[in-house]
Amino acid sequence: MGLAAMKASCGLALLFVIAALAGAADAARPTRAAFDVTIRATVTKDWNTAVESKEGGCTVVRRSIGHRTVTLRSSRPTRVVVRLRSGRASFSPSNVHFVTATVVQSGENRTRRAAPCGSGTERKRCRRTTRRAAGASFRFFRSVPDELSFRPATLPASSSRCPRESAAVRSNRPGLSDAQGQISEVALAGGAPQTAFASSEVETDLEGLESGRVVERVHWSLTFAAR
Repeated sequence: MGLAAMKASCGLALLFVIAALAGAADAARPTRAAFDVTIRATVTKDWNTAVESKEGGCTVVRRSIGHRTVTLRSSRPTRVVVRLRSGRASFSPSNVHFVTATVVQSGENRTRRAAPCGSGTERKRCRRTTRRAAGASFRFFRSVPDELSFRPATLPASSSRCPRESAAVRSNRPGLSDAQGQISEVALAGGAPQTAFASSEVETDLEGLESGRVVERVHWSLTFAAR
């Protein structure tokens, strides 16, 4: 190969290296977009459990049947900036603010005594209660590529103690962190509006001193609307 050909070949290789470095620099350069973010969520808990005991030589079964629904709605959007660097999205802030929570609870308590101490079942229906709490905030994060999750957070409780809720039932605490939603990080950082949807359902069977079932359902959507 002549000297001129060698120079030309080296020059072409150098151009390829420069182009590759420029491409890598473009890929590493962060992109950003701002969104109005809102949340809609429904978290439900249903339980139907019974405790059997001996009272004065008689068998007594106390059953608790309950239903609780917590709904979350944004009263106004939260401005969130999404940045993408090296294929990884970040959120600032990584919270959705201005959330109003509504808690609705209903159910009944039943008591059954076996003969000869009694017969039939006594029922006490619980008054349907509603409680609202405004100004809540929930933190979300990128759990894996193209997936959003929420940090564990305590949801507001009902103002009523009816129906009964034992320690075993209370230990089942559904929340937003139980479900994960899918997004496209690249599209989001490029300014494309998106909504992440997530849902989960968990059934827990209680055995031992208290028997029965607890069912927890979580549904949420996090909407990124272009500003």
